[in-house]
Amino acid sequence: MVSLAKDPKYLQMAEKFRNDILSGVYQQGSRLPSDEAIANAYGINKRTVAAGMAQLVAEGLISRTPGRGSIVVRQKIVARHTNAVVCASHSGGDVYGNMETEIIGQALKRGFYPIWVPPTLFNAGITNRPDSKQFYQFMEHAINNMPYGMVVFGERFIPYDMLERNLAKIGKLVFICNYVNTKDLPAKYVLIDYDAAAQKVVSHFRKKGHRKMTFLGSPVKTIDKFQLKPPQYHYHLALKKACLEQGLEYDEEIPFQTWNAVLPQEIFRSLPGKKITAAALSSDSSLNCLYERDCKITIRVPEDLSVIGFYDTYGEARPITSFNIREREIATIAMEMLFEENSETKKIYIEPDLIDRGSVLKQ
Repeated sequence: MVSLAKDPKYLQMAEKFRNDILSGVYQQGSRLPSDEAIANAYGINKRTVAAGMAQLVAEGLISRTPGRGSIVVRQKIVARHTNAVVCASHSGGDVYGNMETEIIGQALKRGFYPIWVPPTLFNAGITNRPDSKQFYQFMEHAINNMPYGMVVFGERFIPYDMLERNLAKIGKLVFICNYVNTKDLPAKYVLIDYDAAAQKVVSHFRKKGHRKMTFLGSPVKTIDKFQLKPPQYHYHLALKKACLEQGLEYDEEIPFQTWNAVLPQEIFRSLPGKKITAAALSSDSSLNCLYERDCKITIRVPEDLSVIGFYDTYGEARPITSFNIREREIATIAMEMLFEENSETKKIYIEPDLIDRGSVLKQ
């Protein structure tokens, strides 16, 4: 057994293989020993091995693919040219503004400088607007300037393929809030726990005596044509599952009507006939602004409909039951992951807190 004399062990292990690669012991295209073999040789666990291998991936020396193992892709370390951190995320507002402030502050105190994707470009990218090309150009330019790392809000239109092709240039990669790619990238993840949120919503409605609920999300249009489903879709599935487990009836036609931009007047008009008395929202702001751009109206929720918002964007100014998604905690953990203060954790889920202010919004 080979012993590692110093901590952290994963860096010692990475150094050994880095030297072997750079000295030619392992040639480009050759395969490194399996994680299990390395763990046995070093007397360490496979999570520590994976952390060490992630270092070599970030340096551009190896690639890791399930089923193929660790393959040497080059024999020259990709240098880090900047101490910038690229942030591809929502910014501004009560929720995202808190997250943005936390990320900026924690980066600056470590001597790193956050570069934020301009909100107009980011929103163009995640909504697939005609000007979304500029968002992808910005992302490509930011990557080619070789930042220390990236913090990415994992929406469906994030260019996952671009990130995967350029992992060595990016350095360290952390996804926050959502992740809707078809496969996991070698990154860190701080994600909102949709299953836990759905369980809290359904439990709340059940205790209030409701028997049937639905989900009112923001319009995403022709969802069935998207290869990657939006976060709202995963929340919808979690709500459906929670209702089944807790004995509530769930109407799954309404979400698809809202996603495909059926006029909200028609949707609300249909609720009494369907005996729906409760609804989860994609955010509390969806009550009066998400449809305004397309429909030029303001939604007024019927007095007999109880609602729970996913983002507490208005705080106490809007007295409905809503979620605190613990955005500052998400940002803090993401930055700890980025700077490897929390190197053993790859993926964690944050369970949002339900803020019960009264779930009926009066006219």
